[in-house]
Amino acid sequence: MPTVHELYELWAGDAELRDALTRSLGPRGTDWLFEVFAELGPQPGDVVLDAGSRDAVHAIRLVREHGVRAIALDPLPLHAELAHEKIAAAALADRIDVVEGAIESIPLPDGSVDWVWCRDVLVHVDAQRGLAELARVLRPGGAIVAYVTVATDRLEPEEAASLRGAAALTDDGFDAGRLEAAAADAGLAVRSVERLGSEWRERMIEDGAWNPTDDLLAIARLNRDRRELVDQYGPAAVAAAEGGLLWGIYQLLGKLCPTVFVWERRG
Repeated sequence: MPTVHELYELWAGDAELRDALTRSLGPRGTDWLFEVFAELGPQPGDVVLDAGSRDAVHAIRLVREHGVRAIALDPLPLHAELAHEKIAAAALADRIDVVEGAIESIPLPDGSVDWVWCRDVLVHVDAQRGLAELARVLRPGGAIVAYVTVATDRLEPEEAASLRGAAALTDDGFDAGRLEAAAADAGLAVRSVERLGSEWRERMIEDGAWNPTDDLLAIARLNRDRRELVDQYGPAAVAAAEGGLLWGIYQLLGKLCPTVFVWERRG
């Protein structure tokens, strides 16, 4: 630990270090996840389950790029409606089926899909049941590409508790160790684990797609005006807004770690 004098000397002479920190490290962007899927070797006619598909934009891209068929699964009627609209606009109604259902209870037969795409879902569900269901509907030798943001040791317990309540996070989906144990219990073998950390957020900043300053300013205003905002919009809405604003900031600070798991169903 430096003394105060040493600290100020370090700050006075850190121009070269600061210059090094202005150089890009070539972070991967969100398109990289599609490259991961492509490396699995999907073939035309294969069936891909998009688990937690929202408006089916990912399913549409997978179908277009690989000639596969897709099932867009989501529990929300609103998402199913949006998915039907997007699929119709893409003229892919004959290639993508929309199914209303939860990942914990998938209304599909055993071994009926070749691949699973699962992005931003496991952190919100009962991961033990969800992964067991994904393993059930996946054919032997098939694989799951799962993107999930997990907590790191830098996330304080109080911060974690606040995020769980604000963003509807589950304990097992938000913890990397418990998530990996749930996958093993489901009979899924690890092909690869890629801990992206802050990469996607760095790329978003470098591409001009996201400005963390805007979110930090909004957080500051929320903290200063919290009581009035709660009175006007309600505590749940304010907590949800705060959680969403902190999500990207916490990734930059290393408190949250977006992670890509590729699991294979054992034969």
